[in-house]
Amino acid sequence: MRPTKDRRSNLRFPLDEILGSPASVRLLRVLLYEVAGPVSVSDAAQKAGLSRVGARNALECLERSGIVVRVGTGRAQKFGPKEHTPYSALLRRLFEEEQMQYEDLLRQLRQVLAIPEVVEAWIGTLPAEPGQALEIDVVADVEAAGWIGAELRTRMIETEKRFDLIVELETFTKADRPGFPEGAILLAGTGGGTKMPRPPGAKTIAESDERSLRMARGITELIKSDPSLIRRALHHLNRLLHEGQGTANGDLGEWRQLIETYSPERLRELLVSKSSRAERLRRSSPFFAVLTPDERDRVVRDVEGAGR
Repeated sequence: MRPTKDRRSNLRFPLDEILGSPASVRLLRVLLYEVAGPVSVSDAAQKAGLSRVGARNALECLERSGIVVRVGTGRAQKFGPKEHTPYSALLRRLFEEEQMQYEDLLRQLRQVLAIPEVVEAWIGTLPAEPGQALEIDVVADVEAAGWIGAELRTRMIETEKRFDLIVELETFTKADRPGFPEGAILLAGTGGGTKMPRPPGAKTIAESDERSLRMARGITELIKSDPSLIRRALHHLNRLLHEGQGTANGDLGEWRQLIETYSPERLRELLVSKSSRAERLRRSSPFFAVLTPDERDRVVRDVEGAGR
């Protein structure tokens, strides 16, 4: 970012300082939207994709601007959002709109790709710079190899116009299908094993409930180490309910109410409870869907290990 020609009054233009660098914006997104609470410098750096020194410098700048506060002392010290400032709620809303725009794009891409001839499709890496093309890999039936690319490009035109982007499609058949990249964004199909595998013999309701309980135990451990998983699940629920899920809306709405009102401790207790209500809710748990590939692999290993 180029330096500004002159420095303006922070009293008159405080947002120049608050939003004055990508690092500040990334950290505000973590503090106000992704975690919505205090985080350590190390965690903030990791979540925002910054160095520890860069994160600390930006957090201290935001603290001076009056939008971030320190919580705790010594090694336990964290930085958190300062509530009831004139900008916190508005910035949080901006990040919500940002996420909704992104989810709307993914939803439209999935609709375009939702034709029988498409076996799988994914985004390997999101473009980092404005104007870069969005590259999508598509695996199609061999019978459609001659026309599927042109058909999908035609179907993409409205999406490109609406989101002001260029979509590049690379089509493959099952025979020359590339490997599913780690961290890729799945748009159609299974992604070569991104879904929770069914353990052998888990055919009865009781066995399915036991598997769900083992998975919930793994997720409670993840929540202990990374409470932002709760916020991720809440954002996921908001998107699902916004789209409408038919008869599933009841349980999903109940999950949203619980996440919004329960403390992390009570939520972990509910996840592993053996009550009939907990068993019912585990069947529609929003947590597994929002795990990162590493977190998902860890939970799957725990489930499979406990099932032996």
